Amino acid sequence: MELTSTLSRDLVLEVSKNLGEPTWLLEQRLAAWETFAKLPYPTTRTEEWKYTDITEVPFEGLALEQPAGAPLRSREELPEAVQARIAQADLAGFAVFVGPDLVYAELPEELTRQGVVLTSLHQALRSHPEQVQAALFKAVNWSDLVGTQQNRPDNSKLPALNAALFTHGVFLYVPRGVEFSKPLGVFKYLEGGKLSAGRTLVVSGANSQAVYIEEYVSPAQVPASVNLSATEIVLDSGAKVRHAHVQTLGEGFYHFHRQRAHLGRDAALNDLVVNMGATISRADVQSQMLGAGSYSEMLGLYFTAGNQHVDHYTLQHHVADHAYSDVLYKGAAKDQSRTVYAGLIKLEPGAQKTDAYQTNRNLLLSPDARADSVPQLEIGANDVKCSHGSSTAPVDATQLFYLMSRGLPRHVGQQILVKAHLADVLRRIPLEALRAHIEGIIEEKVKL
Repeated sequence: MELTSTLSRDLVLEVSKNLGEPTWLLEQRLAAWETFAKLPYPTTRTEEWKYTDITEVPFEGLALEQPAGAPLRSREELPEAVQARIAQADLAGFAVFVGPDLVYAELPEELTRQGVVLTSLHQALRSHPEQVQAALFKAVNWSDLVGTQQNRPDNSKLPALNAALFTHGVFLYVPRGVEFSKPLGVFKYLEGGKLSAGRTLVVSGANSQAVYIEEYVSPAQVPASVNLSATEIVLDSGAKVRHAHVQTLGEGFYHFHRQRAHLGRDAALNDLVVNMGATISRADVQSQMLGAGSYSEMLGLYFTAGNQHVDHYTLQHHVADHAYSDVLYKGAAKDQSRTVYAGLIKLEPGAQKTDAYQTNRNLLLSPDARADSVPQLEIGANDVKCSHGSSTAPVDATQLFYLMSRGLPRHVGQQILVKAHLADVLRRIPLEALRAHIEGIIEEKVKL
């Protein structure tokens, strides 16, 4: 069913009714709508959006993508790009969305017996209503701004639109004490030409351990399309989660992603964000160390070509004491493409004995490519160790000449140098199949 393209309060009511949602969720949607309606879109005068102009993005000119109630498919009926990824990915279980419809799911019986849940968010509203209600919008909502964002509420505009109009989502629940190290994956195949809005909710109980990968895939070229995504990760005391967000959407997509994790006492999150696709992509990735002894590793990889534009904003928000965080974002740009990184380490007064580090490194493969990098610190405690830094440089001409003088084609030499530049991030990805997939994307983009 295709809904009207006009964004309105009536559209929010229509979406919620069609999805059969409970009253509490409709009330949340309407509160988000009120926030969206009264706020301006972020502009280049908004500090965190200073280098990214979204005035031409058709947020209000596209029909909202609505579930069609498509039946479950066999593996052979899934999109070819998804089938190829499933064959390579070495997953314990997975789910596949085509547009907003969940069309395939596999979960090992052993994990099901232990209480692990991997399903659509709206199915979870029926099967696990208490868990969903307790956690949904806890980490990513439309008003909870921290750091430099708190004085610029227009940063809430797009998260509010997602919360008001999301039509699909993923729910992963890992009960207390349950552990698994082979990843579960979700593939979201977007066909384009619509406004797509989805959410992911990951809840990991005390002393649990899980690995979760979400991938966004589409045809190589699509008509103008907008994807608004939000990922919430809630870790109870001692929980350990490894998470990856991999975006390889086609030309024509505008991808806007906000992700925030809440870490309890001694919880640990190893996070990876990979942005290789879309015409314009923006990822706002945050970890909040709410419990003493919590640990956050935030890794980022990106490669742009043609006229692509990728923008990352990271926040390491230390609330509790004796916590650790490390950000390492590295990327490369060629042709006329542009990359942006801005990051903030924010320490509250109670965050004593914090260790926090932030690094951004950029490699330019073309004189017309550009990278902007703005690392920042906001320190409210006095017994801490914090550092931040960034660098941007072109490919070393001497190194490239050396490789070419040994008989390597130029693009192969560039592949070697780019992979060497990104190696310290790639080495920190213990999932071999995922690492090989990312390396393959890099090799293809260098050749283009």
